[in-house]
Amino acid sequence: MTSRQPRDIYAETLAVFDRGEEFEPLTTPEVADALDANRRTVYKRLRKLADRGVIETKETGSNSRVWWRPPTGTALPSSHDTDESAERRRDLEQRSRVMESVIDGIAITDADGEYLYVNDTHADLYGYDDADALLGEHWHVCYGEDELARFEEEIIPTLYEEGAWRGEALGRRQDGTTFPQDLSLTVADDGGIICVVRDITEHKEQERELRDARRFNEELVENAPFGMFRLDEDLQITYENPRAEEIIGLPDDQESSDAIGVDISKLPPIVETGQAEMFHRLQDGETIEFEFPFKSIYGKEAYFTGRAVPLYRDDEFDGAILMATDISERRQYERELERQREQLAALDELNDVVRGITEAVIDQSTREEIERVVCDQLAVSDSYRFAWLGAADSGLQLEPRVEAGVEGYLDELSLSADLDGPTSHGPTADAIRTQEIQIAQNVREDPDFESLRDDARAFGYRSSAVIPIVHQGMLYGVLGVCSERADAFAEKERAVVGQLGDVVGHAIAAVDRKRALMSDEMIELEIRIPNLLASRESTDGTVTIDRVTPMGDDEYLLYGTAIDGAMPMIHTLGEQRPDWKDVRTFDDTGDEVRFEQRLSDPPMTSIVADYGGNFKTGRIEDGVYSATIQFPPGTNVRRVIDRIQETYLDVQIVSQRQVARDEPSSQHILNALAENLTERQRTALEAGYFGGFFEWPRHRSGEEVAESLGVGASTFHQHVRKAERKLLDVVFAEF
Repeated sequence: MTSRQPRDIYAETLAVFDRGEEFEPLTTPEVADALDANRRTVYKRLRKLADRGVIETKETGSNSRVWWRPPTGTALPSSHDTDESAERRRDLEQRSRVMESVIDGIAITDADGEYLYVNDTHADLYGYDDADALLGEHWHVCYGEDELARFEEEIIPTLYEEGAWRGEALGRRQDGTTFPQDLSLTVADDGGIICVVRDITEHKEQERELRDARRFNEELVENAPFGMFRLDEDLQITYENPRAEEIIGLPDDQESSDAIGVDISKLPPIVETGQAEMFHRLQDGETIEFEFPFKSIYGKEAYFTGRAVPLYRDDEFDGAILMATDISERRQYERELERQREQLAALDELNDVVRGITEAVIDQSTREEIERVVCDQLAVSDSYRFAWLGAADSGLQLEPRVEAGVEGYLDELSLSADLDGPTSHGPTADAIRTQEIQIAQNVREDPDFESLRDDARAFGYRSSAVIPIVHQGMLYGVLGVCSERADAFAEKERAVVGQLGDVVGHAIAAVDRKRALMSDEMIELEIRIPNLLASRESTDGTVTIDRVTPMGDDEYLLYGTAIDGAMPMIHTLGEQRPDWKDVRTFDDTGDEVRFEQRLSDPPMTSIVADYGGNFKTGRIEDGVYSATIQFPPGTNVRRVIDRIQETYLDVQIVSQRQVARDEPSSQHILNALAENLTERQRTALEAGYFGGFFEWPRHRSGEEVAESLGVGASTFHQHVRKAERKLLDVVFAEF
């Protein structure tokens, strides 16, 4: 009886690699299929062969690995092999030829961390032209200090405890730049480290872009002003956005709708509309549009209008996105108030008029042109009979300015400054007094408007709106709009027409600011407040005010310098004055300290800003405040003084004079400030300049200035870069 030869399982396993292409990597399942053996058993054999250096292996995913035969045949180790170091050298030589062709960077260190082998890809990843340049170097040269600390504290202990480590790290190139990497480390038999690294910069950027896109989409859906529903391939509702939950009347104590998981075509409220079948057309790839009333499962009545769009994934129907708007109020309005169809048409037209006015005033260069274009566009509208505009002066005095669509109306309009006088009441007076829109409807019949009845018949109108023209608290005047419709200026129309006050006010303020910056002359007002501090304590030193920069919403940043120990005076003012908020100091040289003071709704600063003025200089010494303020030509200085004295009873007007600008040669720069820079760009530039951002070395970083402005650092830098570019364009255009 012949004895059976024992199977050489390792030789059988190794033979699998000789069947295909030379050096072709194989996965564990492929080897197992070739041997018709259990995958776990084959994996153990492959691992044993890899540990002995007969084959090579590499991890290709979180749960996958490939194996390949080295370029030169290597006999199976036997019990007679004793010179392990010589074998390892031969193995390294054999492996190197394979590893040179691998797309990943591969390196091997000895037990001391010095490189024994580096392939070209590894050297290229770290910015070395020649792989030999890294041989003999310690692997520490490939990482920065912070990352090395992480290696010592976290990665290396785990590596030697578990025999392997994989994760992300931050590599450092030869030139000092860094790059994100996917890193795989394995402990070799001699205590060295086998390193496989891949640059994942592009992957990280793709992840960031994908993350940003996902966040944008989520925010878009969550904040959409209309209801959004996600349907799956079976038309079951899988998601409703917050607006959708509002539309269906989801109770506050309920986290999600009971309609989730229900086929929309079988939802009882939809079935009751008789249009449930239309949703099945989505499965045929058709976009559907719908409009129908229904009562939700929570009893809320709504009138839906919208559309649903089919979605596909891998050419297979993957559900749909349904967008719906509840137009119940509009439908009810149309049913219950048919007589107001004319009003709705007027509202549509008014939107166009307001949009046209908004676009038109941008192109106007003077206040007179703005006022004229506003009245003309309103007067040519079919919805309105005529329009007029008057400028508000001190008290209730009104200066007639423009009328369009009518002749002689302003001749009959008079408004006294006397609060008890006969013309101190009515829509126009109330609009000036309250700075709120005043509506008069059906004035020929309503007894409340008996005083307007004769006027309305004479000039052919039945309703009127008087709109205050205001910007940042400054009243520039009133805009009057009259209509032949008795029910004109209902709620929605009133809201739209009321926007004109803000639009015109903003435009006039911009023109005034532009005029102030471009004018060769200014009105200069010197004021003095003897007792700015409530007590004589903390009055040592001198404070100079270098700039007051508006940030909007009655918020300002004051930049100044405290000389000879005057900072206690600033802190005392912060304690005594509610409008003086946070203070920050920078550029402290001992005798002088530059500071930034946040002001919230400061009375005098707000008044000056309302009239387009700016603080040229300011000073606080011995508790006495003095300042030089400049205003555009034509400013009603008397009104400015009255308002300042209403706020500060002890204010003293030292002088008032007309002055020329100091540097007319800089006019082109001032023009650029007026015409080219946006308000936010100008604010960022001023805050950066007076806040020490442009000093060298910088007294404050961009992040610190941005924090003062209440914006992100990237936003601040973006505004500064654009402003600098615009100003430099002007400067270099002169050369």
